[in-house]
Amino acid sequence: MARGYQPAIPLNTNSVDGPFVLTKTFNENAKQNLKMIILTEKGEKLTDIDFGAGLRKYLFEPEGTINEEDIKEDILEQVSMYASYIEITNIDVIAKEQVIAVKIDYNIEPTNTKEQDIFEVTT
Repeated sequence: MARGYQPAIPLNTNSVDGPFVLTKTFNENAKQNLKMIILTEKGEKLTDIDFGAGLRKYLFEPEGTINEEDIKEDILEQVSMYASYIEITNIDVIAKEQVIAVKIDYNIEPTNTKEQDIFEVTT
């Protein structure tokens, strides 16, 4: 039987894990959890309608009027609630032409690993 934390997204199969390839390390799992928080809209996860940073709502604001501090606050609140083992050290937001790019520097505390990821939210 395969060992891991949870199915890796996107879902795939292989001969080792079987029906779902699994995240194998705590860091890989933490990175995937952060990605899910950033890219999920509130109400999208039926078992927890409060889950998700809900960034798509900002895509429909007139360009130049998006409040980057609101986006940062939404992310920090969600990570604090759903992935408290991740310490965010910096968030940069770039919003233009119906794309919001979020660059996040963070530390995965249990493994004391510094990471950086960029997430894009589009229509």
